Amino acid sequence: MINKPCPPPHQGQAPVTDLTLIQHNSLCSWAVFLSLFSSLAEGHPPDMVLLQDPPSSKGVLHSFSDFKSFARPVARPRVACYISQNSLREYAVLPSFLPETDNFITLDVFTPQGCFGTNSPCFTIGNAYASPLPPFPKSVSLESSLLELNHPYLVAGDFNIHNAATDPLRLLS
Repeated sequence: MINKPCPPPHQGQAPVTDLTLIQHNSLCSWAVFLSLFSSLAEGHPPDMVLLQDPPSSKGVLHSFSDFKSFARPVARPRVACYISQNSLREYAVLPSFLPETDNFITLDVFTPQGCFGTNSPCFTIGNAYASPLPPFPKSVSLESSLLELNHPYLVAGDFNIHNAATDPLRLLS
């Protein structure tokens, strides 16, 4: 088992009490992706953008000056997270990946002053993409993504529950 490194010292002074997240399936489309981020240019940017099926070029995600991207270093990332530079100035963020799937990423966000009304020094955000059909057979199961943690945990993503391929015996009427 690999132990996570110690986070850098907390730079902000207040506990996390609210967080703005956007979750979106980009459909591997540059047009959808760029439309989403151009809509974020107006107003206050969200703290995190959690994407499923992001477009990439040879494993490289598009960059935006107000965000830092995190994704598994593969030719075709299945999930990606964009964290605002403002959030990164306030909190340390450590991404991690399940070894058995390319379709799940977690971000441990270290908040030594507490978060969401607790004394917990961190919280975790999970981003999942349950791809139901080939050519991506390494999907993510609910058991893999719904982790039991001792601190606040949120999972966002596209579980494709509307698609019969995710559970062929389920009635979808």
